[in-house]
Amino acid sequence: MPNEKKQPLNKKKAIRNMRKTAMVQPDGTRESHKMAYAGDVSKRRGKFEVFPTVAPKPGKERSTNPADWKQQGLSEARKKGEVVEVKSRRKAQKLSAGSWKKGKDKREAMRDYRADKKARNGKK
Repeated sequence: MPNEKKQPLNKKKAIRNMRKTAMVQPDGTRESHKMAYAGDVSKRRGKFEVFPTVAPKPGKERSTNPADWKQQGLSEARKKGEVVEVKSRRKAQKLSAGSWKKGKDKREAMRDYRADKKARNGKK
């Protein structure tokens, strides 16, 4: 596969270093990685892939305008080498929720992850 590299030891750092630019939303928030994960969700362990679902359009890599960004699927992320593999569903969920972030952004992302998880588990 093109752009296939050996997985770095620090996967969170690899995600942070995927993009140098972020799109700026009308409300002022910045997004560079809307992460998602794929894999057999019926299992706790296995091969799970975490990838960004937004990407800048070709030639617009430095743009912060949301119109210059597009949705990206798993196959496109694989072609670009933007997929991080993990071995547990929980790790994939946490990475896609934002555990790769730092500081206040990480605290907020993990607070939202725990609230969503609690809401899902309460519905069962």
